[in-house]
Amino acid sequence: ECYETSDLIIVTGGLGPTKDDITKKALAKLCNCEQYKYDINQARLIEDICNKRNIALTKLNRDQAFVPECCEVIINRLGTAPGMIFRLNNKNKNVILFSLPGVPYEMEHMLPAVIETVKKEFKIDSIYHRTLLTFGIPESTLASMIENWEDNLPDEIKLAYLPNPHTGVKLRLSIYGGDLDNNAQLVEKEVVKLKQILGNAIYGEGDESLESVLSKYLTYNHKTISVAESCTSGRISSILTSIPGSSVYFKGGIVAYDNSIKMNILNVKEDTLNNFGAVSAKCVEEMAENVRKLMKSDFSIATSGIAGPSGGSTDKPVGTVWIAISGPNFLESQMKVFNGNRNNNIERFSTEALNFLRLRLGLQLK
Repeated sequence: ECYETSDLIIVTGGLGPTKDDITKKALAKLCNCEQYKYDINQARLIEDICNKRNIALTKLNRDQAFVPECCEVIINRLGTAPGMIFRLNNKNKNVILFSLPGVPYEMEHMLPAVIETVKKEFKIDSIYHRTLLTFGIPESTLASMIENWEDNLPDEIKLAYLPNPHTGVKLRLSIYGGDLDNNAQLVEKEVVKLKQILGNAIYGEGDESLESVLSKYLTYNHKTISVAESCTSGRISSILTSIPGSSVYFKGGIVAYDNSIKMNILNVKEDTLNNFGAVSAKCVEEMAENVRKLMKSDFSIATSGIAGPSGGSTDKPVGTVWIAISGPNFLESQMKVFNGNRNNNIERFSTEALNFLRLRLGLQLK
């Protein structure tokens, strides 16, 4: 059906080595292509992948390098199934069909090759996007704050709200068609106005993240950080170390889930736990101060809360988190309450903690 109605088709999946992977054969049949070729470049990569994984190179693996003679190969550097480009003719209409692996990260890795081919084969109007990243303001509140600015945007600029409870609300400004340089200048004028309205709620743009913003600051200023986690159970450490080169600034983390670990390793006072509880400002402040001293880091983050689904109370319902941040000249804490399942709460606790430190360090889009 797509073949009859479309100029461009993208198909994903069915390129693996097992008998139920029939996409390659189906597309060869569609193209009336009976001959196959052996792509030596993909074959070498398959062999390298098997060697690195210390698994035997089987005939099924090798056969993935066999592709229909009529296709153009897109090399898969992250897996064993190559992508393929088929050029078809349907009733004097040229059709380009891309066949890509179904594994998401393998498919995503091939998209630049797909995009370049599309640019060469089709006349495409320019699209200018600029995406600003905000955190800490709910979408509805954000919309109210920038309503007047949005209402007065030039007609060419389209605004999209892209909310994510874990990473904040993205504001994407787009112009379709026209000159890219002129469009960039027009959008920049509006971005300047938006920064004046939202201030430090804008933490970055494009592909940046809370952790990448902190990473740049810590690396540039030769500062270090450590983490003491209870309810986030190592998630903040994981996020911080997801950035390549994080060993330069990340000293380490302690998951102090049990109160005995809080006392014996982080030196949280027993009186603090008895009088205030583990989910309290006093507890996380002691956790943050003491992990910073223990790890000899410049900054630290500590969390303690109730991720759920059980463990909550009237005073401290499920979704409650206390966060503390510590630095050479400050020790601050705050409480937040979220409404989500366990996994979502852990994610929100973690990103809220990163944002708390970001704000204290004065990091925002300049």
